[in-house]
Amino acid sequence: MKKTVLSLTLAASVLALGACSGGDSKAIVTSKVGDISVEQFNETAKTLAGSAVLQQLVAEKVLASKYDVTDKEIQARYDDYASQYGDGLKDMLAQSGLNEESFKNNYLRLEVLQDKALKDQAIKEEDVKKHYEQMKTELNGRHILVADEKTANEVIAKIKGGASFADVAKEYSTDTGSAEKGGELGWFSVGAMVDEFNDAAYALPLNTLSEPVQSSFGYHVIEITEKRDVKDVGSFKDEEENIRTTMLAKLMNTGEGQQILKDIVAKMAKDADIKTSDKDLKPAIEAITTTSEDQAKAAEEKDQDTKK
Repeated sequence: MKKTVLSLTLAASVLALGACSGGDSKAIVTSKVGDISVEQFNETAKTLAGSAVLQQLVAEKVLASKYDVTDKEIQARYDDYASQYGDGLKDMLAQSGLNEESFKNNYLRLEVLQDKALKDQAIKEEDVKKHYEQMKTELNGRHILVADEKTANEVIAKIKGGASFADVAKEYSTDTGSAEKGGELGWFSVGAMVDEFNDAAYALPLNTLSEPVQSSFGYHVIEITEKRDVKDVGSFKDEEENIRTTMLAKLMNTGEGQQILKDIVAKMAKDADIKTSDKDLKPAIEAITTTSEDQAKAAEEKDQDTKK
């Protein structure tokens, strides 16, 4: 799974904050124009990045209370990054004041914890089993993509009235890649299409027009013309972890995945009764313990109060 190095500055801030003791008047920097005390440094660091750093530390602590991470897993994640970025990885880390060890301890450990939480709580067993059953079969099909449901029903009526699928696709479909080929998509397997299309296609009997299928691209009219078995699919036990990894990668490429992760951490932090005595950091704790459901409820209550 390819990854992008994120939050390196944040990780560096964790190191910086952790290295100093608050309230210390001793100088951390001396110069002819004046010294900077440990206390000054900590206060400034807290103002600039304290909330984000605190939330990262809280997230790691609550996730680590439920999930274990081994050095082997962290090393494997580091090797993924090294494979992706090559010699450039060390330069990227150095620019953020990090080395291999600090990157592993202050970023990769949390990343592995987050992945474990999502695999455990966001990916349902029934969805994994459905994916496994679908991966045993490849489909050959065609589709017509239009902007709205009314047009999709018009397309269906024309085909059922005797017009050829290919001619209607060329006339109506906004998918330029397939329209010129009469809507033909060729052979595809599970996960190649967006979820709504994928599930509708796998549920269709051969040579049967679908009802309008809505996705982020518009409305699809789908027809599956051939099916064939996929060779060398292992047992569910053999394939399960790879399926979960594939589903996780897809989930994390969406805003939905980030929101689910935020809600997982928020619920765990709330259950752990996370609090702080620092008034400046209380908003950060409030933010990390608030789920999207809490936000929606608060917004609804505010709206009701406004209408009164």
